[in-house]
Amino acid sequence: MDGVNDVRATVGARARSLYDAARTAWEVTRTAVAPVVRRAPEIVVGVGLVLSVLAVLVLVGAARNDAAISADQGTAVAEVLDGGDVGHTFIRFTASDGAVLTPDTGVLYPRGLEPGNYVIVEYDRSKPELVRVAGRSWTEGLGPVALGIVGLWVVLGPTAWALARRRKGRAEDGTTPRPDGDVTPDREPVGALR
Repeated sequence: MDGVNDVRATVGARARSLYDAARTAWEVTRTAVAPVVRRAPEIVVGVGLVLSVLAVLVLVGAARNDAAISADQGTAVAEVLDGGDVGHTFIRFTASDGAVLTPDTGVLYPRGLEPGNYVIVEYDRSKPELVRVAGRSWTEGLGPVALGIVGLWVVLGPTAWALARRRKGRAEDGTTPRPDGDVTPDREPVGALR
């Protein structure tokens, strides 16, 4: 019977030790994350601004590509090839110098193209890897990018506002969250005994 009690005591001691270690790890994690949580509204707005700027930069890059194509433009008939994916639609065309080209990056503005179709493309003669479908330009992306940015701020704007309001409400209550999760008053309660 003493052996069973010794095993129980050992298991109980190890369980308490694991529990204490997990509790300590949780408290350390909460303490480390607390500054991030306090700045959550600013972080949400910062992420929104970064994503908005990246979306605008995509349009700027597309406009630069279009300008390069327009500066030294060649025109050809291209065949849409099999094997494309969501990000790339591959084509094969013959350049003005007689070279048969299949750009590695695919064609710009490929909406609506199916394998086996023939389409007129415009390309940069000095850099024939840069190809777009004729008659399409960077303005094709204005609508999707604008909708994406609006959708982003429809989600992030109220989220940041709610987080800021929650933080302000805590400040007005006179309570501050401690790293261990308890809320302590910042000032002495009204009517406290001295």
